[in-house]
This record gives sequence, C-alpha cells and structure tokens, in this order.
Amino acid sequence: MGLSYRILIVEDEELVSNFMVSLFSKYGHSCGTAKDGLEALEKIKKNAFDSAVIDIVMPLMDGITLARELINLYPSLPIMIMTGHADEHSAGSAIAAGAREFIKKPFSADEFILRFDKMMRDHRGEEELLALSLTDELTALYNRRRFFILTEQCLKLAVRTKKRPLLLFIDMDDLKWINDHYGHNEGDHALIELANILKKTFRESDIIARIGGDEFVVLSETVDENGEILMTRLVENIRDYNAKASQRYRLSISMGAAQFDPEHPVSIDELLSKADALMYAQKRKRWER
Repeated sequence: MGLSYRILIVEDEELVSNFMVSLFSKYGHSCGTAKDGLEALEKIKKNAFDSAVIDIVMPLMDGITLARELINLYPSLPIMIMTGHADEHSAGSAIAAGAREFIKKPFSADEFILRFDKMMRDHRGEEELLALSLTDELTALYNRRRFFILTEQCLKLAVRTKKRPLLLFIDMDDLKWINDHYGHNEGDHALIELANILKKTFRESDIIARIGGDEFVVLSETVDENGEILMTRLVENIRDYNAKASQRYRLSISMGAAQFDPEHPVSIDELLSKADALMYAQKRKRWER
C-alpha cells in the first residue's frame, strides 16, 4: 500500500459520497465530506487535507467556484473535479479554475484511483523539486531564497500577533584558513558540523539557513528568552563540540543579534543589516586582541 492521504470529498449525492469514502478507505486513505462548497470551505479551514475531490453541480456554490476559492487559499492543493454533465462543463474550465484532474461520471473505481494516484505522484514530485530548490545542498539547511520567503511570512505574523522574533547573523571564523591548510573537503565538513550544532541548539520551529559561503542566520520565532541566553547556549554547544572533536582546528563563530519590534516594523534587509553590523563589530574586537 502506498502513501496515506487525508482527502476532502465535496459531493451533494450521498450515495456517490459514501462510495468514494469506501473506495479511498480501501486504499488506506481517510476522508472528510461536505455536501456543498460553503461547507467545504468551512471544513478545510478547520482541518488539514492533502487533496480535494469535487463535484461540479452542487447547491450554494458550484465546484468550479469552489476550486478557485481553494486555490486562492491553498495554491498547491491538488484538486480533482468530477462531473456527470460533461456536455455543459469542460475539462478546460476545471483546469483553468486550478484543478489538476478532471473525470467524467460514470467512471470505474480502477480508472478513478489510477488518475487520483497520478495526480498525487505529480504533486509529490513538484514538492520535492521545490524543496530541493529551497535547500542548501551541502548542509541541508534552508537556503537564502527559502529564508527570505519564510522570514517575510514570520515578520508579517509578528506584526499581527505583537511577537518579537530574534534574528541571529552567524559567520564561521577562519573558513578560508581551514580550506587553505586542510583542503576544501575539510572546509565543507566544518560547515556541516556547524549546521548540525545550529540544529541542535535551536527549536524545530526556528528558521535556520545558510545564506552565503560561511554565513548562517537563525530567526527564532517565539522568543521567551533574551538574545544573550540564546547566543550563550550556542557558544557552549560549540565549546562542547570542540572539546570532543578530533580535528586539528577549532570551530569558531562571530555573531550579531537583532530583535524585531512589531510596533516599529522594519524590512528583512534592514533586520539583516543590523545583525550583520553587530556580527562584524564582534569579529573586529577579536582581531584587535
């Protein structure tokens, strides 16, 4: 049996709806049902669904209108539209509304499952490609593009909820020296080890990214601790790593912190610039010693 999905079935005919619930259950999927478009919108806002299967002709809101509404809310949601009125409603209008599949009634169970499975395989493939394009290949952290996408969403939410996320700008010291003395493979290993320490130090809900060769950023979304505590924890974890590691160099970082103020919001670039300047100030102090 393949992957299990949570599917929203929107169908006003109870016999058809029950048949589809039974069919999906046979293949290990779970279902929620709605009898019209308005009920479907209420359900999908309160529950997580992996896909939707929608009839076109329904009371209150037809399937084409519902598909448009769902795509506006959830742009990547895979939608299959079905109809027994193929003469009145074309596949073109369904696809234009955002559906990925269109099937005419009556259909066989085998045909329906084959087309549904293909829709979900295609969707998974697109999601995997998107994840690759948004992930740093070396460290498996988010890359610069993904950091900006997620941080923009986080800062908009912070303004509404009056939260004060903290941005850390982290620069790995002496990467060039490691590359020059021990080779680029060892430099890559050092970057991976630092990435692992960052993942160990911060929460899964925090946004951790590599945005340049030796530059990392962390956006802590729910800060119930001040920046000094977070930075101290990171320094201690690096110190513990160095005490146990066997390589001939020590991991070292410089970092700066900038806190977002929802009462006086700034752009991502401005927040980054502030943290970056504080990081370089710390690095200069180290050079001057």
